Amino acid sequence: MALPRRTILRGMFQGATAVMAVPFLDCFLDGKGQALAATGQRIPTRFSTFFYGLGLTTSLWVPKKAGLDYETTVQLKPLEPFKKKMNVFSGMRVMVDDNPNFQHWSGNAAIATGIAPTKVSQFDSKTIDQTIADTISRGTRFKSVAAAASGDPKHCYSSLGGANTLPAEPSPLSLYTRLFGPGFQDPSSGAWKPDPQVMLQQSVLSAVTDERKDFMRNLGAGDRARMDQYFTSVRDTELQMAAELQRPDVVAKVAIPAAPGEMPVNYALPNVRAVTPLMARLGALALATDQTRVFNLAISEPGSNIFVPGDPLGYHVTTHMEAIDPVLGYQPHVAQYNIYSMELLASVLQELDAIPEGDGTLLDHSLVFAYSDQSYAKIHAVDGIPIMLAGGASGRMKTGYHIAGGGNAVSRVGLTAMKAMGLSVDSWGKGSMETRNAYTELLA
Repeated sequence: MALPRRTILRGMFQGATAVMAVPFLDCFLDGKGQALAATGQRIPTRFSTFFYGLGLTTSLWVPKKAGLDYETTVQLKPLEPFKKKMNVFSGMRVMVDDNPNFQHWSGNAAIATGIAPTKVSQFDSKTIDQTIADTISRGTRFKSVAAAASGDPKHCYSSLGGANTLPAEPSPLSLYTRLFGPGFQDPSSGAWKPDPQVMLQQSVLSAVTDERKDFMRNLGAGDRARMDQYFTSVRDTELQMAAELQRPDVVAKVAIPAAPGEMPVNYALPNVRAVTPLMARLGALALATDQTRVFNLAISEPGSNIFVPGDPLGYHVTTHMEAIDPVLGYQPHVAQYNIYSMELLASVLQELDAIPEGDGTLLDHSLVFAYSDQSYAKIHAVDGIPIMLAGGASGRMKTGYHIAGGGNAVSRVGLTAMKAMGLSVDSWGKGSMETRNAYTELLA
């Protein structure tokens, strides 16, 4: 008997309604476990970003061997369980051209957009996650969702361009409330119905956009550009509202947990360690229940201010103040902070890999773009910033490789990611970082 992929189990637990989505059962899927038998529609591919400040230590993270079967280095050790499900990129260059190297910004912005920024704290184009969301998030409740594990809503490096950075949820509770609080309905409930308020708002927005051509004729070029961005946001809102008028798809075996309680969310490492996997779990649930297909998580800002309790300097100041050990050849305390970042990335990948889905896991049907702002934070270097791509992108990304970039532009990684996500894009970036050369050896 054919069953809809939206089938959900419902029950009561301690007086409250409990909801559990069932996995992709054999009766849902084709013989390969990759698509819905009823429609032939493939399991959707999701995209996620993971941002961490201040990079890694080159001598401790870059493998000596390129290609497959590279050695696990000291700072990649936390990621060893996922070695066969990810690719690491070393030796990639950020080419600033005639622009300044904005401390703790140029590297971040260049990797996210393929363009060296012309202003600090602003992006010169839409970021990669939003470009991908334009294609893959149609029909979902949220075009994208972002979270900040150190508690500042400004710690989100997702943008439509300029200073218009999208805000992040600053706590697990706020993230939960947005995803599974008011507005979230049980898709299998017989009482499910579109929200009349959403229907009203949608019609009002449509009326506004119908008049935009007449309005735009009387504007100067600068105002037209601003209004174009505004109407793009309006259109995104309309698409989100349209999605809220449809029952959401549920694509994996998940149970929506109770709301998390209040907890400290700040730069203290123990708190970041507690918050990061919880936010990652909620993000994974949002991806698995098709609330969104793009999730962004930052554990800090560029120039991370994470600190170990008792450390009077903290991560950022330590990168500048700590001397290089003459025997070791690197900054030992900085190196330990680097490892903490990789441990946090591993906790995020674990949450995605823990959800079975079809012929694999949610991680297998996702692509996680992990990156930083610096390669050698002591001098604000941006050549050789570590970049990782984790997940199989539903079989479109070959994994297990160390790509030695040899000075190639960081934009090659972004172009590769977009192609793996199914975007029809021939080139990406601008100036010296404009590229048409994806790492085709990684594309299946």
